[in-house]
Amino acid sequence: MRFYRQLQPFKIISFDLDDTLYDNRTVIAEAEKQFLAELQRLANLPHLTAETWHRVKSAVAQSEPLLSEDVVQWRIHALAVLLRQYAVSAANIRAISTHVMRHFTHWRHQIDVPPHSFEVLNQLAQRYPLAAITNGNVEPEKIGFNQFSLCLRGGEHGRAKPHVELFIQAAAHFQVRSAEILHIGDNLQTDVQGAVQAGCQAVWLNLNADKLRFQRESRNLPTLELTELNQLLLLA
Repeated sequence: MRFYRQLQPFKIISFDLDDTLYDNRTVIAEAEKQFLAELQRLANLPHLTAETWHRVKSAVAQSEPLLSEDVVQWRIHALAVLLRQYAVSAANIRAISTHVMRHFTHWRHQIDVPPHSFEVLNQLAQRYPLAAITNGNVEPEKIGFNQFSLCLRGGEHGRAKPHVELFIQAAAHFQVRSAEILHIGDNLQTDVQGAVQAGCQAVWLNLNADKLRFQRESRNLPTLELTELNQLLLLA
């Protein structure tokens, strides 16, 4: 545990989800694999490659950066662009998109949450209202998290982190000052920078104890740095 600023009293604790409460990398890799296989099958595109899909997705993000803050709508739009390139009719695009997105969402939620994440949240929820503030599309209750009284997703509910909008919404929802929110996340830009610029207190969860990453990527100092999630229990 390392302090960079003096920790002030807080009333609300908010959490990032992906890579903060669980490892998201293998989940996304498998969900993308299943998504592509189902798309190949349903659209009869056996030679469609992951490289082609990601190239289209990246092009959509470059042309419509605001849209890409909503990861669901970004995927749907990129899927439509891809299928039009293969001369798929509008009606079939809608049908294929609906099915393939449902398939992706299923695999997206096949997350193995570490038991200690549940234990920490259960203890904290006895003392504080908890919120989830995420740039992803995970629905917390689908993976066993019932401790959050508020869940805000980037794009769907407002500008994605590090934009301050979701943090400001959280403060308004709980009727507290931004400084009374303690936000925990693994990402120095989206979580720490976003929270600090919104006036919140920020915990950087540095699970890899990566000092070089902090020197390279930090734009705003967090309030403190933790290397294990359960260290939060020493603060609350």
